[in-house]
Amino acid sequence: MPRLAGLLSLVLLLGCAGRSDSAATQAPGGERGIAVDPDEVGDGSSRGEGPLVGAALLEEAEAALDMDEPARAVALFARYLAGETTPDSAKQAYLGLSQSHEALRDCAAAVRTYDAYLERFPEGDEVVEVYARRGACHAELEQWERSAASYQEARSRAGDGLPSVKVELAARAGFARFQLGDYEGAQSLLKEADAVFKASQEAGSERFTTYYFVGMTRFYLGAIQHRKFREIAIRLPEKTMAEDFARKFELLTEAQEAYNYTIKAKHMYWVSAAGYQLGSLFEEFYDALMYAPIPDWLDDKQRQVYYEELKDQLRPVVNKAIWVFEKNLETARRLGYDSDFIDRTEGKLSELQGILLAGDTAWGKPHPRLVPEARGEIATGPSGADREEEPPAVDQKLFVPVPTSL
Repeated sequence: MPRLAGLLSLVLLLGCAGRSDSAATQAPGGERGIAVDPDEVGDGSSRGEGPLVGAALLEEAEAALDMDEPARAVALFARYLAGETTPDSAKQAYLGLSQSHEALRDCAAAVRTYDAYLERFPEGDEVVEVYARRGACHAELEQWERSAASYQEARSRAGDGLPSVKVELAARAGFARFQLGDYEGAQSLLKEADAVFKASQEAGSERFTTYYFVGMTRFYLGAIQHRKFREIAIRLPEKTMAEDFARKFELLTEAQEAYNYTIKAKHMYWVSAAGYQLGSLFEEFYDALMYAPIPDWLDDKQRQVYYEELKDQLRPVVNKAIWVFEKNLETARRLGYDSDFIDRTEGKLSELQGILLAGDTAWGKPHPRLVPEARGEIATGPSGADREEEPPAVDQKLFVPVPTSL
């Protein structure tokens, strides 16, 4: 069966893949104000000295925000802004009001407040922070185009700021471009962020207090390659299959290197996220090859030989996925760390081991999928129409950073 042997040789060439060691509170565009009953809020005085006005009212609003009473703070800041203000006090009140809305998870109201601030005070020391916080609110509302524009404006005004600020702004802007499917634009921003970090470390110009955005930057560089990997469809005839296999393996290698690079940032959230994604990457590679189309000239006996040989050749890939999941859990348990990614890793490892221990009695057929939640998109690659629809379940669970304030 020379043609069958030739077909299987394509898989043999890729066998080394397994041997490398290396909330938004509201729908977008919604308008939801916060109804505050003045009788419930009171006159704003915590000292029983009668109704507060002017500077005393602003001080009371700031105190309410500091005491984690955002609804009361909203009413007090709004009352203050309705009266006579100075430019400096109005800036303070707008920022306090917007942060109070953020504390209430009312991102749409926060955006409106930031817009009002920028309309009245288009210049000043605070505008970088305002544009950045507005971009974060747009991201919470999944308004990615607006989020990207806000961060771009913040970046253009940041000037010679701290490297940590530049890294965060570029990372967040890159994430927005990633969500828009602009992989080229996202990759450019994320690489810039990583370059700024490395340059600052070499020069000793800043000691970063957190490596969160460094890890985020590297993770999404891997995610871009991971998404491209998923989009490669394996097609007949055999010559085309060979090209598709080679391209898919190339992207797997690039994504693997990026996820390993993420782990070197040593931020535990992104370490756990990268570990989970890396294990999933090998699972998806297994499924993609196992469910690739087979030539129609194979008879039943040849088909049986094909699948059994394919399973043997791909077993190192499965072993690699198990190893990665185990290492992810081991690291998290050693450090006493827990996250949603760790929970997913534990569930995925148990599921994967269960599939393998159950054995396979379906002769002449593919092994059960290792990533069943992908519903076939991983194996075939999405069509142009599919990309406009709801993303597959496997994508809905991944690539979502934890919300963080600027």
